[in-house]
Amino acid sequence: LFNRRGANEPTKMYLVSRTETFAKLFFIVSFTGLFMYVALAFYSFHTAYTTVSQIGKFQENSKIKNYDAVVERFEKDLKYILVWSSNSEQAETLLQYEGQEAFIERDCPEINCYITTNKTILNDDYVNFDAIVFNMSIFWQPGGFSKLPERRAKRQKYVFYGMLPSDSHPICNLRVENFFNWTWTYKFYSDIYSPFIEVKNLVGNVVAPNRNVIWKNDLRTSTKSDAVRVSTKTKAVAWVMDKCGPKIYTMFGLTKLRKALKQFNLTLDVYGCGNLNCPEGGCAEAIQKEYYFYFAYDGSMAEDYVTTEVLKAYLNDAVPIVVGGADFTRFLPENSYINYHFYTEDKLAAYLHYTITNPAVYNAFFNWKKYYTVNKADEFKGYCDLCKLLNDKKKFNTFSTYENFRSWWYYGSLKDKCLPKGTTKLSEITAYLNETVRF
Repeated sequence: LFNRRGANEPTKMYLVSRTETFAKLFFIVSFTGLFMYVALAFYSFHTAYTTVSQIGKFQENSKIKNYDAVVERFEKDLKYILVWSSNSEQAETLLQYEGQEAFIERDCPEINCYITTNKTILNDDYVNFDAIVFNMSIFWQPGGFSKLPERRAKRQKYVFYGMLPSDSHPICNLRVENFFNWTWTYKFYSDIYSPFIEVKNLVGNVVAPNRNVIWKNDLRTSTKSDAVRVSTKTKAVAWVMDKCGPKIYTMFGLTKLRKALKQFNLTLDVYGCGNLNCPEGGCAEAIQKEYYFYFAYDGSMAEDYVTTEVLKAYLNDAVPIVVGGADFTRFLPENSYINYHFYTEDKLAAYLHYTITNPAVYNAFFNWKKYYTVNKADEFKGYCDLCKLLNDKKKFNTFSTYENFRSWWYYGSLKDKCLPKGTTKLSEITAYLNETVRF
């Protein structure tokens, strides 16, 4: 018996070893197949499906009936951005694309972001989004604060989006304090800076707006293009107004300026309000051919607010007379404009007359063209910057809020802007201050 058992022992060991080998091989093959399937599905999804409607087709083709399964599978790679809005108009202001297209179209460094207005695509819960962007209009429309999210995840980034001037659109309600993590505005100190215009050098690099820009500007002799530029110009100043009203004339002393210009037989012609209408060729053509200067006022004295209004001058061979609350040295080429705030009306009229009667002085305003171009900025460049922030682990994992957001947004007196005019009853004032304290 002993010898018989001993004789069978090698056979048993061989069978055990062979079984273990097959088991290991089966496990390796199965695991490899599963991994390749997941990788292939992941690649197919992210290269071919970028909108909600396409995700639906992907579900149908893949026989996946439970949408939650798709979300759980891919949400760790995509950064989901929700544009919060209570109506379609608010969404259209910000959302021009759905899905990943916004980031792909702009050739963003990071394109693994998905933007939508659909609050339900992530397990039917907006708390699952990485970021929620709030259009500023929701905060000053009636009942806007009642439409804000009722719940919030600490990991979420709340982003304030505002491109309207802060002096005419202050936010008074106390609820915005410590509400936003990031800001996306025209103000220099925004987390996502989105200017209206940009100055590029001739290589194509953006040099302004910039808080520390160093401008190139040197003297030059007149050229043939200078002579052509001024050959048809016969009028002093043009202004194309979008909004009419006597308040603007008194605000900047334009009535006084008109009187001062009249002493030199010069005029300030206002189109869009009054008797003057743009000629058949359009206002741009009229500015280019007929006017030496353009009155570039964009309706606000807000800090850092420089809009495309100045382009009506820069793109049409006129010198802009700039009006506003910005430090224009950070935005526009040196010696390419006249700052209205540096002169009295009489001195400004005299200076305009001097430059018109001295072509060399006038043409020096165009020295910037040797080095720069001035154009409209990509108003949705912020898409790329937002996606970049969401992919920055250090910044995304850092929790911070704007503690005094109302004062950050509008640097003036909130009492003057926020307290309702005509309030006489103590109860009315008290009720209002309960929501707008800490001026």
